[in-house]
Amino acid sequence: MGNDKSFLLDDRIKIIIAGALCVEKDKVKNDALLDKDLGTDYLDKAVIQMNLEDAFNIVVPDKDIADKNKVSEIIDYIKQRTDASVSR
Repeated sequence: MGNDKSFLLDDRIKIIIAGALCVEKDKVKNDALLDKDLGTDYLDKAVIQMNLEDAFNIVVPDKDIADKNKVSEIIDYIKQRTDASVSR
């Protein structure tokens, strides 16, 4: 059951990223590079950041999102942040 929850969270994050970039969700793969594969610039990252903050009711510092260049890094980061907020 934990795997289902993790898969759903991964999928939700990918949908948020795809929506922010106006691309098909199928293009947002774990190993996709935000800049090279998805054409993301700093403004796109800001939109992704704001959408993730809204969706998960968390604060994502600018430096944290700026450091991420792979979809999987964003997924892992959000998982850590949401686990931390749930355990409080």
